[in-house]
Amino acid sequence: MYLANHQIIELYDCDIGVLENSEYVKDTFREAVKRSKATVVAEKYHNFNPYGLTGVAVITESHISIHTWPEHRYVAVDVFSCDDKIDHKEILKHLKVNFFSSRTKTKSIKRGKV
Repeated sequence: MYLANHQIIELYDCDIGVLENSEYVKDTFREAVKRSKATVVAEKYHNFNPYGLTGVAVITESHISIHTWPEHRYVAVDVFSCDDKIDHKEILKHLKVNFFSSRTKTKSIKRGKV
């Protein structure tokens, strides 16, 4: 038995213009979290100058974070959840479509073997 699932999502070849728009990135991330059926407790974002964003959604099931590098057309997302109700695939699907990513990579790690 494991206590949590940690999904690592990498999105490559994303649209630079989309990633440079921090409000679009935040809205897209919020919608992905909502579609995953996570219960959001709090959110925090930090914009980098001249571009790039880091954000986290604290959820009752743990947390989901996003990090963007527009200059590399790359997005990293971590989904750490202690509840099987979170739909990790829906997060990937929504972000891939809305960031116009042509290549993705995922890795799932089971955490806390008891």
